[in-house]
Amino acid sequence: MTVAPPPLGDSELLIREARQRQLRRRLLGAAGVAVATALGLSIYASVSGGSPANLGTGPANAGRATGPRCRASQLSTPVGFQGATQMLVGGADVKNVSGAACSLPRAWPRVRIWSGSKRLPVVQRRSSWREPIGRALVLTPGTQAVVEMRWGNWCGTHSLPHEHFVISLGSGLTVTAPSVGAPRCIDRHYASVLTVGPARRPS
Repeated sequence: MTVAPPPLGDSELLIREARQRQLRRRLLGAAGVAVATALGLSIYASVSGGSPANLGTGPANAGRATGPRCRASQLSTPVGFQGATQMLVGGADVKNVSGAACSLPRAWPRVRIWSGSKRLPVVQRRSSWREPIGRALVLTPGTQAVVEMRWGNWCGTHSLPHEHFVISLGSGLTVTAPSVGAPRCIDRHYASVLTVGPARRPS
């Protein structure tokens, strides 16, 4: 046998109805906010050319030309130095000589100096460059990046007219350039040091 609940009084009915009206208003308000937000995102996306899912995650080279990874065949990389006190100062000009834009990796370059099949005993060190390296450096046709170098204290037995630099600019990208002489020997008890900076745009 089911016992019916006691009838509600007028005051209790009024309280229940007020609570139900308040709940409905909250649900309608939340729905309105959601609709307005979606509409605003859609309008913004249509104006900016993006989509709501991509807002806040712009491309790595926003506002700049982009291109695939550079190939060695697209680049000209002469190395040049000038004498400064007891070392040579200069570096490599990495120029895009192709007709298409390409991206240069921003990993710190690795530089080796070779004489035929023999690698010369030169120690590489990083420069004191403090600015962020970033993701990639886009080279449009005819533009270039600079890899600054300082080389000192060469006391090896090899003369360097026919040696060459091998510059690794990132995974799978290696370029070569002929040697342009060597710094003079200061002290045979110390290593020959080549200080290298990251690839960057010319200042």
